[in-house]
Amino acid sequence: MKILLLTHPLPAEPYLDALRRARPADEIVIWSRDLPAARWADAEVVLGWRFPAGVACAMPRLRWVCSVAAGVDKLLVPELPAAVPVSRIVDPDQALGIAQYVTAMALRFARELPRYDGQQRERVWTRHPMAAARHRVCVLGQGATGQEIARMLAACGFAVQGWRRSQGRPLHEALSEAQIVVCALPLTPQTTGLIDREALAAMPRGGAFINIARGAHVVEDDLLAALRSGHLAFAALDVQVNEPLPPESPLWDAPNLVITPHIAAQSSVETIVAQFVEGLEALRAGRPLPRLVDRQLGY
Repeated sequence: MKILLLTHPLPAEPYLDALRRARPADEIVIWSRDLPAARWADAEVVLGWRFPAGVACAMPRLRWVCSVAAGVDKLLVPELPAAVPVSRIVDPDQALGIAQYVTAMALRFARELPRYDGQQRERVWTRHPMAAARHRVCVLGQGATGQEIARMLAACGFAVQGWRRSQGRPLHEALSEAQIVVCALPLTPQTTGLIDREALAAMPRGGAFINIARGAHVVEDDLLAALRSGHLAFAALDVQVNEPLPPESPLWDAPNLVITPHIAAQSSVETIVAQFVEGLEALRAGRPLPRLVDRQLGY
């Protein structure tokens, strides 16, 4: 079977090495813009992060696409034929890692640690009144990741409420009650740009926003404006609209913003390859593919 690796911006070599050990008889090709289409267009399966423009529609033999992550939005391009199934990776440690990241950022805000970072740089030893963190948190998204985030935040003393689109409660009402908002939603047409100027304005002044889902959930110019005006006191973005984040992006210089390069949690290469190989064997045997996503829902 011919496999195309579309992992950019993640390095492809670790996946290539692991797949060669697991599937020595299969042909494996790493896609690049400089590689002639004749080298990759006849691949039957894709293991990847995103489809570059023009790739999906140039693969007439494509039978299956598997994401290297839990999210599949970058693979669900309009040019991907509707009949091609798409799977995702399910790693229990991923939800745990994301919850740890969110908790670290929430505590950084709630315990005013940036203030003490500044004092250390200035060699100032000054104490400020500080209570235990009991902040109200709204976690947007109640899938496995959202539930793990809520569990860990609650264990640290935060007062946590969840929100999902299907529950019928207006988003802005939920935001208005939260001092910290965490985005853990799947990216769909309905959630793209959900965190915009109006949503941010609904939050109490001086709050915090943490995004570990997808960059496109947020209208970044509106977030920048909220940070610059002081309406938001803190934000953490592990995901951005454009990844890798370009050096000229104004996000780099935004006040009170922590930027990390999509590292809140990463499945191990071993886990990804093991689940991908499981899917390959199911495909070859004509069995149902594991961990399929609903392409209409986007997750």
